[in-house]
Amino acid sequence: MVSEKDFYEIQWMQDYLKTLDPINAKILVGLGKHDPRNISLIAKSANLPTSTVAFRFKKLVKEHNLEIFAHLDWNKLGLARAFLMANALPGRWKISWKALENFDYLTYLARCSGRIQGCLATFAIPVEHKLRLKDYLDEVVRLQIFSHYLLFWITNPCEARPNFDWFDFKKKKWIFKWKQWVQEILNASENLSARLTSPKSYTIMVDKKDLIMLRELELDGTVSFKKLAKVVGIEPSSVAYRYWKRIVERELVIGHRIGIMPYPFELSDSCTFVIEFEDEKALAKFTNCLHDKPFIINYSKVIGQPSVIANTCTPKFEFLNLIESLDTLAELGLIKDFFNVTLDFTQYKDNPLPCELFKDGAWSYNQKENLERLKTIIKP
Repeated sequence: MVSEKDFYEIQWMQDYLKTLDPINAKILVGLGKHDPRNISLIAKSANLPTSTVAFRFKKLVKEHNLEIFAHLDWNKLGLARAFLMANALPGRWKISWKALENFDYLTYLARCSGRIQGCLATFAIPVEHKLRLKDYLDEVVRLQIFSHYLLFWITNPCEARPNFDWFDFKKKKWIFKWKQWVQEILNASENLSARLTSPKSYTIMVDKKDLIMLRELELDGTVSFKKLAKVVGIEPSSVAYRYWKRIVERELVIGHRIGIMPYPFELSDSCTFVIEFEDEKALAKFTNCLHDKPFIINYSKVIGQPSVIANTCTPKFEFLNLIESLDTLAELGLIKDFFNVTLDFTQYKDNPLPCELFKDGAWSYNQKENLERLKTIIKP
């Protein structure tokens, strides 16, 4: 039976798909490519009047809760990104959650199930303290909270951009072209995207005011300069200068996530895949065919390994077709191994940029305080 909540989601999706005409689709595609403040550039790329784009954009925000979130270049903030899957011991899931929440530089946390039963998390930690993360996780294992964990250092994420090549506007539904996708991968370039190359440096290119602005843009990529001025404590004109001359020109924001999903989470499978390839060329062919697919949320390369971490969302009846496609790529010799965990989006946490830990032009970190707080968590 379909629950009342699922029925509401189905009705919402039907209403959304009815409004998803080619013009709105062009606007969403433009938003995925350009700064959301540059309506004229979005209109030019969509070959639409600026007034049409401005009107429809506001309507999408109002009627369909369209949200836009900025994604940061963590390397230019002096922060290294890590990806974790931690297997909680039986009866210790709640404590494992609290143990990860306790770590200062946690950016995302969710419950997961599958090969790993426990927590999935990402971190952005000062590069000079990156080894401290493993020490902390080893202590969590020693305290018998995790049985084991997998930790990968990864590149900045590549966000999948809105694309409607797989959408039938007449029938108002998605058509998943799995065989075409496999063939596209086989014919793709073997050159790795610059976005997935290992960072050459982690030089801090910001001050505290920049970081506060970036934190607000993470929460709302279209936040007004007036509101930013109040949060940062400077004049709106100074905010505008910082945004265009420091944040945009320095490419501190490397993309935006468009917060309209193609299908409701409740009727979908949301998973994270760890995919190992035969070599870097095979990895490049695969990742060069991800950025415009409706089932991809984002993906990162594991630094120093021919592996990718990919977050996906598929309608439940399409999930096995995704698995079959990956199996086909393994049969053809591109993929060496892969596994996935399922995410529970009723239990997750997003942490904004921890600006309070940035002092005198550097990030602070106190392992002793982290471990002392950890001990209080496990006390009965």
